[in-house]
Order: sequence, then C-alpha cells, then structure tokens
Amino acid sequence: MTKKIKLEPDEKIASCLEGLFETFDGVQNIYFGDLILTNKRLYLISNKLINVEKSFWFSEERVEIAPLSSAFIVGTYHIKIKWIYKGDFFSFYPLLSKFSYP
Repeated sequence: MTKKIKLEPDEKIASCLEGLFETFDGVQNIYFGDLILTNKRLYLISNKLINVEKSFWFSEERVEIAPLSSAFIVGTYHIKIKWIYKGDFFSFYPLLSKFSYP
C-alpha cells in the first residue's frame, strides 16, 4: 500500500491485504487493490483501471462472516477475497472477527 489514508483520531490499522476483491450489492464489481482493516472499518482502495475508495464502518453496518471463509457481508455488500498478492489472510480473518462484533 502506497497511498496515505485519513484515519479517525482513535482508529488504527490492524491488517492489510493486497489482491483481487469482488463486491456485490446488486452490481458485481471486481477490484485489484488494498483491503485495509482498522479497528473501526474495512477500507477498500483500488487505483487500477478505475479509482475506488469505499469504507465499510462496523458501527453502521451488520457484519456476517462465514467461519474460515474468504467471503463476508458488510451491510448490503457481499465482499469476497478472490486472490491475495500481499498479506496474510490467516492473521486478517481473526482480526476481522474481533473488530466487527461489539
């Protein structure tokens, strides 16, 4: 990840994956970029082909995670990790489970 992101005052980056991600909210989109996990949100950044930045705030959205799956639901978005270029999914997954549930 080379782009600086703006964080809330008490927000901290826990983990980051770089790779291919699929989102679906009625329209299927596939992005190559970064999926950043903080203690408050998932942040998707893609600057390949089209520039996209999306935040999925845990306090505002319902989060469902299938056990040891690369797919999860945040609000109305289905997010699937298709391929990881950099990062460790096995450390990302437990942190996602920890931060997304109150």
